[in-house]
Amino acid sequence: MLTRFVLPAAATALALTLTGCAAPSTTITSTGRVKTDVVTAQAPTLAVPRVNLNAGFTVTATTPANLSAVPALLGLGSAQRVSAVEVTIGDQVKAGDVLVRFDDAALAANVTAAKADLAVAKAQVGVIDSAIDTLADKKADLKKNRTKVTDGIAQATKARKELVSNLAKAKKARVTVNTNLAKVNKALKELPPKLAQIEKNLAGMKAQRPVVAQQLDDAKAALAALPADAPPEQVAALQSAVQKLTAALAGIDAGIAQLTAAQKQLTQGIAQAKAGQKKLKAAQKQLNEGIPKLTKGIATIDDKLVEARDGLKKIDKGLKKLDDAKADLTRGRKLAVIAAGNDVPVQQARTARAQAVVTAPRDGTVTSIAHVGDVVAPGATVAELSSPAHVVELWLAPAQADRVCVGDAASIAWGESPTGTISRILPEAQYPPTYHTTDEVHLTRAVPVEVTVSAGLPPGVPVDVQLTACRTNEVKK
Repeated sequence: MLTRFVLPAAATALALTLTGCAAPSTTITSTGRVKTDVVTAQAPTLAVPRVNLNAGFTVTATTPANLSAVPALLGLGSAQRVSAVEVTIGDQVKAGDVLVRFDDAALAANVTAAKADLAVAKAQVGVIDSAIDTLADKKADLKKNRTKVTDGIAQATKARKELVSNLAKAKKARVTVNTNLAKVNKALKELPPKLAQIEKNLAGMKAQRPVVAQQLDDAKAALAALPADAPPEQVAALQSAVQKLTAALAGIDAGIAQLTAAQKQLTQGIAQAKAGQKKLKAAQKQLNEGIPKLTKGIATIDDKLVEARDGLKKIDKGLKKLDDAKADLTRGRKLAVIAAGNDVPVQQARTARAQAVVTAPRDGTVTSIAHVGDVVAPGATVAELSSPAHVVELWLAPAQADRVCVGDAASIAWGESPTGTISRILPEAQYPPTYHTTDEVHLTRAVPVEVTVSAGLPPGVPVDVQLTACRTNEVKK
């Protein structure tokens, strides 16, 4: 039915072009086919395990009667059987969705066997590992205790050193305090008399100052009262008296200031000496009480250090015994580990089993799928996926092809009539495929043209396409 639909349309388009009596000169109508956009999924190459037919039996090469007529190891073959199909034709799938599952019973058994072998091998060293772990726990506990003891010894030694240093400092400080206290006591005896003398002198100067100040005022008044014709000797005598009295008054003021400062300094010194005397007596008392305590603390630490060092020796003996026991267990474990192997066979078996699942390489619609029970060879196609296509292939007569250009607009008679543009024009005419020809035109050469469409179309369907020509080429009748 598809051929019957396409062929008359193609013939009609070609006939209209050749006769030049139908479509407008600026448009060309033709029928094309949506190019198929299909991807395939292939059957994998499965690493199928081999079955040992002689398992559990004794077969010797020297006894012909015991030789099996069938090879001892048989492969299950390279072709694999489809055990499950997860999709049907027409389903929409996403990339990674499961399409087909191959029979993985033998592969699953191989995983189980590999895991069982590994479990048995590990069990052989489990008891030894448990014993070693127990020893390790005990050793860790002893090490913690040893660390505590050594830390205690270090702290006690440091504390003893500090006590000895403090004792020496305390004894030295007591000598210094006693010396300073004696000096302070002596100063407190000497400073009060000095302060009394300074206060006496200060009082004398303060009493003398008004007298000198009055004398200075009198001399200045006498000098000011002299007549203009006073004898020079008299003027000079008064001026000299003013100068001397001014200097004397300044000396008195300076003396008062010095004595006042000295009075203040001595007063503060006596107060400081009394405060220092009080502190020194307190320090003297504290040192006299602390020195015996420091001496007793040093003796107590010495006793504790003796006990700690004895305990450290016992811990070291216990650690030596544990190390010897671990060495014996380690030698035995090495022999057991040889049989334990590794988990590489398990990983290989799991990887082989995972390959028995075929997934979608991309999003699309299932157009072909294998059936349950199919036996296929590695690399054979088990599924096809198609996606909405965006390219329509046309075949135009050479005269029509001369009128169109790459980039010309096109409209598609499908659904909501998506738009498109000519994306490719082959440079020479060829024979069209059989699905695009009729008995009358199958020997006529045509030019292949591709149109890229804005919307996806079902792959393989025929569609009518109207092209907007880039130039006019009228055909003569």
